[in-house]
This record gives sequence, C-alpha cells and structure tokens, in this order.
Amino acid sequence: MARADLSAMLSRLPEDEPSVPETPVAAAQPAMPAPAIPAPEAHARPRAPRRTAEPARAAPATRVGYRSFERKEARLRADQYAKLTEEARRLNRAKGAGGERITENTLIRVAIDLLLERADKLAGATEGELRRSVSP
Repeated sequence: MARADLSAMLSRLPEDEPSVPETPVAAAQPAMPAPAIPAPEAHARPRAPRRTAEPARAAPATRVGYRSFERKEARLRADQYAKLTEEARRLNRAKGAGGERITENTLIRVAIDLLLERADKLAGATEGELRRSVSP
C-alpha cells in the first residue's frame, strides 16, 4: 500500500478554516494546588503497618501457614545464615516425600522456642554471655 504524501494532503485543506478548534484558555478551571507531601527524614526507615485489629489465630496442628506468623526481621552473621540453609536442605532431603517444607525460618522458630523454654536461665550482658547461660 502506498503511503500518502503529507504535503499533498495539507495542500487540499481550505486555508480559511482552522484545522484544530481553539479552546479558550481563560475559561479553564483554576489549577488546584498540589497536596503538600512531607519530606521523609534522611535516617528514618519506612515501617510496615502493625496488625492490631485481629489477634493471631491458632492454626491447625497439621499445617501452619506462613501467613499466620508475625514478621520480624533479624540480622544474622554470614556463617549462621549459611549453616541454616545447609541444615534446612539436609533435613528436607532426609525427610523424603510428605511433610511440610523446612526452611531457614522454620529452624529459627525452633531455636526461639528452645531459647524461650530456657528463658529463666538467661543472664548476661553480651551475646556470648547470654549464649553460655542457656547452653547445656
């Protein structure tokens, strides 16, 4: 299909009629000011909204979904994270088919449960002292 020549098309337009209707600028509505957005503080981190409306429900004993857990971020050393990943993979291979997937988070929750069982023995001012106070 041949392309139309733009200059040929423009030469066919009547010159006394404007090709685009003009809109009056003065009749336009006044511009609404943009809402003021406070500048974030340089050192502030955005926080996730807290879930306070509904208490956590007990999940069925057979399967606990990750959505039933509260989110808590923790800083781990590289060796801790590597060992958690290695152990989770080892346990998943050993369990075979069936059962729930074991993740690093699963192991962290187990470790927290063990720590809380021994909370009455917790004592110390440093991480090492705390660790020794609950070690068998």
